Amino acid sequence: MESMLGDGESVRLNYTRIFNFNEKRVSLRMEASEGDGSFVPVGRVDVCEIPTNNGRVTCSCVLTEFENGRSERVILRLKNSREREKECEKVFGFFRKMLAIPEVKPLDGGLSDSSRGAHHRISDPSE
Repeated sequence: MESMLGDGESVRLNYTRIFNFNEKRVSLRMEASEGDGSFVPVGRVDVCEIPTNNGRVTCSCVLTEFENGRSERVILRLKNSREREKECEKVFGFFRKMLAIPEVKPLDGGLSDSSRGAHHRISDPSE
């Protein structure tokens, strides 16, 4: 998301991942701040995996915008990295719309280093 904001943007973002193992759900909550202001919750993505027998990972996502209370449901079907980028664009589009970010995206959806898209390895200069 930070790469979509660009260098000149004054918006800062915070993320919180919430794991609910009983419901087999992962949520991502986003907060935004303009300049040096305090962070305000702006949206949440709830992801539940849907069991399938066809070798594809399928997830049901509920995208919720806190400002107006609107939610939308999208289904993500992931079989390979090309599909993953296309499907992740649905979630990126939701955050772009919510934060008024132009249609500029990371080259690979931000997922090249990790299948989770959240953890990036920091290289060790001694390697």
